[in-house]
Amino acid sequence: MAIVSNTFSIVSVPDDGVLFYKSLQSEDVTGAETMVAAVSGKTHYITHLLIRTDAAMDISIGSGAAAGSLTTIHIGPVPLNAACGIFVWKAPEGFGLQCTNGSLVAIDSTAAGTIWIEARGKTCAK
Repeated sequence: MAIVSNTFSIVSVPDDGVLFYKSLQSEDVTGAETMVAAVSGKTHYITHLLIRTDAAMDISIGSGAAAGSLTTIHIGPVPLNAACGIFVWKAPEGFGLQCTNGSLVAIDSTAAGTIWIEARGKTCAK
């Protein structure tokens, strides 16, 4: 068995930029649903994620979406169970998960079900 590599870069978050906080709920995030919209020439850095679900599913977080799937997967797939599946991730202070420049941040799942998402981070020119 081999380790499967995701595109996952934890870097120091630039000082410039705009903080974001997204609180979302959906009944179905299959098909790469947008969490944070793309900003031309800017990069999103995710610093904190909290995801809860009431259905068994695997979730993935990534940059971009094309034809109903993530263009680049940064985290996942993460299996969540049906009895209040929960995923919590937090970057070390001053660091963040660097997403693809100029791209949206999206979530995708393998099954429908109610899902709650809290995402925090920063959008920067770098």
